[in-house]
Amino acid sequence: ADFKLDIPELVRPPHVLERVCGYLEEWVMERDRQGPDKRWANQPSNTPPSLDVYQFIWDRTRMIRKDFILQNYIGTGGNCNACAVRCHERIARWHAMSEHNLSHIAEFVTHQSQQNVAELGQTMKTLNNYYDDALGRSLKEEAVAGGGSVGDAQGCGSDIVMGNSPIDFDGTALSNNAQSSDVAKRIIGINGIDSPSHGTSEPEMRGLYILLTLNNEG
Repeated sequence: ADFKLDIPELVRPPHVLERVCGYLEEWVMERDRQGPDKRWANQPSNTPPSLDVYQFIWDRTRMIRKDFILQNYIGTGGNCNACAVRCHERIARWHAMSEHNLSHIAEFVTHQSQQNVAELGQTMKTLNNYYDDALGRSLKEEAVAGGGSVGDAQGCGSDIVMGNSPIDFDGTALSNNAQSSDVAKRIIGINGIDSPSHGTSEPEMRGLYILLTLNNEG
């Protein structure tokens, strides 16, 4: 609580924050479902517990959002670009999927579900501010120092999850083939930047926000 967050040299610029999102997606999000991990050799399952992976990512995505706030990335009335939009969309998807994938764990439902939904709501609120940006910047890339744009690979170096191919909770293998025909259609990854939407997905996210709002009202 007493840690000073607005130290200039510690605040990461948008394209770095997107690379952090990419790293979490490629290397961390499926870690609890990718089989034995030598770092957990002394644990019963030889894999990191799902709640530990969740908490690790939760801490880091929350700081990603804080770094954007410190740089006035708030949409209308503040900064906004496609990079900020993509990061928040990815974080929102992760919160939504966590709510579904961890619903079978009693500890998550009892102690963390409410907080997870609250963070999803805050992320979606920020996203809607981006989408409503008066200058229409939510689909625009920004140049970075040294040339190029922040969206060269949307923070991801690959279209697939790194390490062992992931499996679902019931043991079913999940699609993780870089050569599959749907790769070019993916929003996240090295191909999405070529889409007309620059890798963002406003209709999907606005729909999710409506569902979330209706659920809270009910």
